[in-house]
Formats: sequence, C-alpha cells, structure tokens
Amino acid sequence: MKEDGAIGKRIKELRKKNKLSQDYVAKKLFISQAAYSLIENSQNGVAIGHIVNLSKLYNVTTDYILKGEKLLVEISPNNGFIPLVKDMAHAGFIKNFKEQHSYEEYEWYRIPGFNPSLDQSLFEVEGESMSPTLLPRDIVVCQIQKIEKVIDGAIVLLITKNETTIKRLRLDGNQDYLLVESDNPHEEGVQKVKKEDIKQLLVVLGKISSSLIPHHQIVSTGKIKGLEESVDHLKRELYSINKKLNSLKN
Repeated sequence: MKEDGAIGKRIKELRKKNKLSQDYVAKKLFISQAAYSLIENSQNGVAIGHIVNLSKLYNVTTDYILKGEKLLVEISPNNGFIPLVKDMAHAGFIKNFKEQHSYEEYEWYRIPGFNPSLDQSLFEVEGESMSPTLLPRDIVVCQIQKIEKVIDGAIVLLITKNETTIKRLRLDGNQDYLLVESDNPHEEGVQKVKKEDIKQLLVVLGKISSSLIPHHQIVSTGKIKGLEESVDHLKRELYSINKKLNSLKN
C-alpha cells in the first residue's frame, strides 16, 4: 500500500505541475473523474495502460511514475535523439513517414555538434550516385525544409511516393519541377523531379562516415583547386590588361 501511495502522489504532483484538471486527465485515460480521483488518493490501483498514457502525457518515463527514478534517459527527439533509417527500412519510411516514430522501429542516436530537433532524421546511404561526396553506408544527418527555402547546390534527400533519393539540387526557377543531379560523373546528368510527387524534402546537414578518402584523391583534388585558382588569377590579369589597352586607345 505504501508503494501505491507513492505512485498516486507522483501522479498528482505531475498533474498539478502541468496545471491540468482531474477531469482533463481522466478523459485522456478514458475513465471517469471519480475513478481518476481514487487513483490519485491511492484508493484504487493504476492500470499498466494508464501508466503508459500518463508517461506520454507528462513526457516522463514509466519508471519515474512507478518508482520515482529520475536518472533514466528517455529516448525521444525532445531529449536530443535522432532516429536512424537504415537503407533496408527506406521503403517502410516512405509508407509511414508522417506517423510518429516508435521506439521499437528505429535505432536512436545523439550526434555531437548537431542541434537535434523534431524535424531531423538519420539516413543510411545506399548506392553510389553521390560518390565520392557520399559513399554507401555513410550516415547523413537530414532536416526537413521547404522547397522554396533550399539554396542552389544543396544536397537534399527527396521522399517521393516510390523512393528516397539523395541528389544535389540545381535551381532554375521552374514552378513545376526540381532539377537534381548526381555527384558521381558516371551517373546520368540533370534529372527532373515533379514537385507534386515530392512528399517531403530534407536538406543534408552533414554526414558520418567510416570510409577514408584515398591519398591520391586528396592530391588530385588539391591540384584541381590550384588550377582553378590560377585560371581565376589569369582572368583578373587579362581583364586588367584589356582595361588599360582600352584606356590608351581612347
């Protein structure tokens, strides 16, 4: 009875802390106000289903209601956890993406350096359409974004009625289509995606990878960057020379 009394007391404290009436909470539990009052006063036991519903209502763990333990970490987006959608689960995500994430359906992680929100998800990359930027089995951190707010060149994850796909966005002002392309030079070029077919668009904020970039690739990238800078410098020099020549002619 002493334990039942402590449970009733915690339930009552939670209700008062959240400034809710007994009648309101009773309706959430689908019982009468009189029956709920008996639970708070420890004259009636509390059913397991009611404990689960009360934990969701007050955003606390069931262990806190039952035993008063506060040191447990609740896995939810409110506590900084982000659900991971593995490549094999992409089809299921497409089907149920508007429904609330269940704890059993996905693995959950906290990512240092990211500001978690309810709009963020982790996706495992499948395929090589974005290689070498993204490699198979890389994990990308994505956040829901409105199409009109995405900048040109951003990497986005598109959820359509048939698939999830990661591409680089190219804006051209078209009202009906989005232009997307792969970073992999061996993949097909720019593709059109109907905006009406897009169920959700997420911007890729970052990635987690276990793959190391080969040294020769880093060297090649550095050389290309150096060449680009040299070309830009030559362009500026030519512009300056042409400007001086035009001034002499005049």
